Amino acid sequence: MLGSILSLPTSLKTLHIKDTGGLTSLEPVWGQPLSLKRLWLYGCSALASLPNEPQAYRSLWWLEIKDCPAIKKLPRCLQQRLSSIKEKNLDAQYEVMAFKPKTWKEIPRLVCERKVAKQMAEQRRHANRTTEKHEAE
Repeated sequence: MLGSILSLPTSLKTLHIKDTGGLTSLEPVWGQPLSLKRLWLYGCSALASLPNEPQAYRSLWWLEIKDCPAIKKLPRCLQQRLSSIKEKNLDAQYEVMAFKPKTWKEIPRLVCERKVAKQMAEQRRHANRTTEKHEAE
């Protein structure tokens, strides 16, 4: 069982957390900067705090945050990096942050573009899983 605060080692590159009700915060160990490459958070109902350090997301290229209602807003340093993260799958409340629309009229077009990009990413993931499955057999 995880405690309410999860201390993360600085050497950690991939973090996948799913369905934790008691976890409220992710923090680096001893205040040392993280350098995550992949971050997946699913169904973390109480998770409200992510590291707010630019170094933690500098190497991040894959980000998925789904069904984590206590995260009301992404840390500012992560918001600033959203456009440069190659693979993203975020709940809608974070999507608007990623768009950075100049006007409200742009949002429908940007939403459509994001949906197409998500579908393409899902097709790539499915193709990779299928290839890995066949290679394992």
